Amino acid sequence: MAKDAKPEKAAKSAKSAKGGDPGAVGLWTQRSRGIGLLLGFGITYWISRGEGLPTSDAILRGVVGAIAMSLVCWWCALLVIQALMRTAVSRQNEDLVAAQIAATRDEEPDESEGQR
Repeated sequence: MAKDAKPEKAAKSAKSAKGGDPGAVGLWTQRSRGIGLLLGFGITYWISRGEGLPTSDAILRGVVGAIAMSLVCWWCALLVIQALMRTAVSRQNEDLVAAQIAATRDEEPDESEGQR
């Protein structure tokens, strides 16, 4: 009995785990954070070594730069995604309003024909 319960529990925990299947927003923010980590470390390490710092100091500064750049890229990705979502909703609302206006025009009889 106990052996049968473990696979079910593992399946439930995999679905509800925070690191499960990310949505589109999660995927893009993870990608941007990864790119930010690499760029932040590379740029900071390169500048630190160019200034003549020892390798250990350059690596530590690179890690700090990576964390900072990761946060900046994550924030920028969220802003871009938010703008894209607002644009999509705005266009959808415009299409809906245009469809409603077209429907009301089709339903109304022409008043100019009745006056002649």
